Amino acid sequence: MPPASPRPRARARTIAVAAGLALVLLVTAVLLARWWRGTEAGIAFLADHPGTVAPLPGTPEGFPAWLSWTHFLNGFFLLFIVSSALHLRAKARPPAFVTRRATALWRLNPARPPKRLGLHTWWHLVVVTLWVATGVVYLVLLVVSGHWARLLPTEWAAVPNAVSAGIQYLSLDWPEHDSWITYNALQEIVYSATVLIAAPLALATGLRLSPVWPERWMRERGPLSDTWARRTHALVLWYYLAFTAVHVGLVLLTGARTNLNAMYVGVEDAESWVGAIVFGASVVVMAVAWVLLRPPAQTAIAERVADVRRVPAPPAR
Repeated sequence: MPPASPRPRARARTIAVAAGLALVLLVTAVLLARWWRGTEAGIAFLADHPGTVAPLPGTPEGFPAWLSWTHFLNGFFLLFIVSSALHLRAKARPPAFVTRRATALWRLNPARPPKRLGLHTWWHLVVVTLWVATGVVYLVLLVVSGHWARLLPTEWAAVPNAVSAGIQYLSLDWPEHDSWITYNALQEIVYSATVLIAAPLALATGLRLSPVWPERWMRERGPLSDTWARRTHALVLWYYLAFTAVHVGLVLLTGARTNLNAMYVGVEDAESWVGAIVFGASVVVMAVAWVLLRPPAQTAIAERVADVRRVPAPPAR
């Protein structure tokens, strides 16, 4: 049996060192935030900027059903986007190759035959398409319903208030706010940046790396280059992972029943367990889908809509 490659060990050591360093920095930041809050400057700053900016008059309150569904579907598709992206980053050999069937509906350029894609790339494009469709529905309903005013900062006072909210979170003394009425300033900035910057950036760089991008629009350097697109796409991936971890953690730590009832049931209730049960059920659905929609199932789905060539499994060592 050949000796184990040193790469996984080196990678594990790097991850362990990075995690340890991140933990030390986090503890240091928490201690500094707690100390600063007790100083005269900190007390005055938090008094002037409590962390929340009053919403615009007429801003709708609560969480409509469409927001709950798009929130769940966004997380559901993001799960498979990240998993397929990690497969692609690992450069794992795909178990199958998929070629789009050249039907009349898809024959946009007869002189350009369909490209063969690895299963992981094909599946990534499928779930990204569904994620983008969900995002379009979300944005349209956000504008039509007027809920955009809950998401977007509408005045410069949001900046110092966001800093204040961040310090309060970091000091482990949560800022007072009522998400049923309005988000705090830090939530507004982060949520709007996620929706209006991170998502379009992920889509744009993903399109640049996809087979649908025209060759005449490719460049060796700059924003249209392959290197720039890959690095930016990877950064957005890690941003979404960090955002999801922090977002879910704060939802559970800052009044779990209140937050889950609002987001998953659409009611303002701090006592009911219905939201927690629905949230738990959604996690179970995602876990079951994760188990069922593995490469064999992805291959079966691809065979229904495209030409698929399965790759024989490598011989056992």
